[in-house]
Amino acid sequence: RPEYSGVLDRLPGSQCIALAPLTDSETKALVSELLGGESSIDALGQKIVERAAGNPFFAQEMVRDLAERGVLQGVRGAYSSAAGVAEVSMPATVQATIAARIDRLAPDAKRTLSAAAVIGSRFNPGLLETLGIEPRVGDLVLAELVDQVRFTGAPEYQFHHPLIRSVAYEAQLKSDRAELHRRVAAAIEARDPAAVEEAAALIAEHLEAAGDLPACYSWHLRAGAWATSRNMAAARGSWERARTIADSLPSEDPNQVAMRIAPLTMLCGTAYRVHPNDASARFDELRQLCAVTGDKAPLAVAMAGLVMDH
Repeated sequence: RPEYSGVLDRLPGSQCIALAPLTDSETKALVSELLGGESSIDALGQKIVERAAGNPFFAQEMVRDLAERGVLQGVRGAYSSAAGVAEVSMPATVQATIAARIDRLAPDAKRTLSAAAVIGSRFNPGLLETLGIEPRVGDLVLAELVDQVRFTGAPEYQFHHPLIRSVAYEAQLKSDRAELHRRVAAAIEARDPAAVEEAAALIAEHLEAAGDLPACYSWHLRAGAWATSRNMAAARGSWERARTIADSLPSEDPNQVAMRIAPLTMLCGTAYRVHPNDASARFDELRQLCAVTGDKAPLAVAMAGLVMDH
């Protein structure tokens, strides 16, 4: 989108293609397809066109919202309405529209959606059941909030749009979200003990979102160890996250220095595999930390990486 600014802008050789809003005529064509040609909805359709401001997803969500509220009667593409346009209120933003639709869900379906938002963009009913939630996924599919994306074996679902997950996630109390993240991490760990190292990065993400930083730190180290021989970029990403957590701990924490040393050691020892000459500044920091503890073993690992680099 034209307003985007981020790392993709700075990739060498990248090309930006602006995704402009729909024109009024394009939005009108979309809304006409959604509503149908009944004359009773002409004024309502025009109001949707104006409010959508060229955002097709917003237009779609407003139509869904009006149908759920009973303002529109019939089926998609053949709606009618007895309501006067002046009587119909519409949310000001697409987020408010989604929130209103979520609020109309039955309690069990809303609970399912909230837990799914914590799990991730994709989820399965089995994990929801492990969390003690009776899945009402069918209601969410009918409401077009989620879509089924796997039909063979264990069914899997995905949020219909990232904004739906975002609104469902942000609507929860932080304490409730944190507790769900802890339970999801525990459920993933218990689900398949033999594959727990492979899931270490995911467990770490949930514990970090829950605010359990010491536990999250350990899982990031485990994720880095598992990925070392499989995906060095992912391994170093896990060590960087562990390093950030360690650096954020108060200096009076007796474990802080040791926690800073462990990920730094691995980052220095493997730097030659991804970024030549990247280890020097980190090695100086590691040497200072090891001088505090008197432990020379991490320096040996890091120096082996420097030798390979040179």
